Amino acid sequence: MLKIRIDPNKLGSAVNEFLDEVIDEIFQRSQENIVNKKIIDEGTLLKVGRVGGVDTVRTITYPLPYAESIEFGRTPGTMPPVSAIQGWVTRKLGIRDPKRANSIAWAISQDIKKHGQEPRPFLRPAIDSVKERLK
Repeated sequence: MLKIRIDPNKLGSAVNEFLDEVIDEIFQRSQENIVNKKIIDEGTLLKVGRVGGVDTVRTITYPLPYAESIEFGRTPGTMPPVSAIQGWVTRKLGIRDPKRANSIAWAISQDIKKHGQEPRPFLRPAIDSVKERLK
C-alpha cells in the first residue's frame, strides 16, 4: 500500500505560485503584443493593464472603453466617439486645426460605422501561446 500525504498549506502555496507565474506571463505577452502590433497611440492601453486576483482566481483587465473593440473588432452599425478619434487625428496625423481635425475624425467615425473595424487581438494570442506552452 502506498500512502501519500500532502500538506494542504504547501499545496495551496504551490498552486498560487503557479497561477501567479502563468498570469504574469500572459500579461507580459499581452503587453508585448500591444507594442509589436503597434496598438499604441498615447500608450494608455499599456498603462492601464492590470493583473489581480484573490485565492485561486486571477484576472487581467484593460479597463478602457475601446479595449474590447481593439481585441474583438467592431461590427458595422455604431459610430465610435468622434472626440476620441479627433485626438488621434491631431496626434497621429498632425492636423492642428480643430475644425479640420473634427471633420476628418467624423469621416473616420462614419467609415467605422459603415464598415466596422477589424480586430487586433492582443490578449487572446497571449493566452493561446501560454496555453500551448503548458500542454
